[in-house]
Amino acid sequence: MSDTASDAGESTGSGAGKELSKDQLKVLRDAFNAFDKEKTGSISTDVVGTILELLGHKLSEEELEEVIEEYDEDESGQLEFDEFVALASNYVEPEEDYDALRKELREVFMMYDKDAKGYLPVEEFKAILRELDGAVPEEELDDIVDEIDADGSGTVDFEEFMEVMTADYYA
Repeated sequence: MSDTASDAGESTGSGAGKELSKDQLKVLRDAFNAFDKEKTGSISTDVVGTILELLGHKLSEEELEEVIEEYDEDESGQLEFDEFVALASNYVEPEEDYDALRKELREVFMMYDKDAKGYLPVEEFKAILRELDGAVPEEELDDIVDEIDADGSGTVDFEEFMEVMTADYYA
């Protein structure tokens, strides 16, 4: 069994999966391994719904049965990793184009860096984070700033800004 990104895009079921990045494939491999407790190289179709829920997709029993039927071609009640990837690739969100994301974030950064200094004071950066998610506790904001402002300058430059803003995509 191979777990390369190119193999991941190939489907052993009748539904064609999407091409996956190495990071996406790693997430699926980790999820698969977590449920392949016996290390048999396959998981029970009973846990597919749980894994899809962890990926943010709750299917009805009927939908889940249809999906499993499509990918468990031999009707063994087990999915091998390639079958699982083919199935799960339909539910993995596509990654954003890094260059396009960088350009968008540069524009956002420049909106806040009105004087074009190339950095934001940490208090202004915390205000941006509060705008994005008002539920983040002040203590957590301080932790984020402490981590990102490793040099202790009291400012956040664009690269540091990028690191925080893309953490969910490229961590």
